[in-house]
Amino acid sequence: MNQPSLTLDLCQSLTRLTRQMLETDQCKTQTHVLGRGRIYRITVELTPVPPEQIDDVIKAYQ
Repeated sequence: MNQPSLTLDLCQSLTRLTRQMLETDQCKTQTHVLGRGRIYRITVELTPVPPEQIDDVIKAYQ
């Protein structure tokens, strides 16, 4: 995972979104947001991490 880190606040917001999506049995959603004077399309897709990859995911955050 060579992606920039997200802020704790953003991670918490994404966790809330994930919970809401799972409560309504949604695994993918799309919306539009406004930022810096432009409209952006945002797609969120929940993809479960296979059990054999969990250790690698945890290590990526250490």
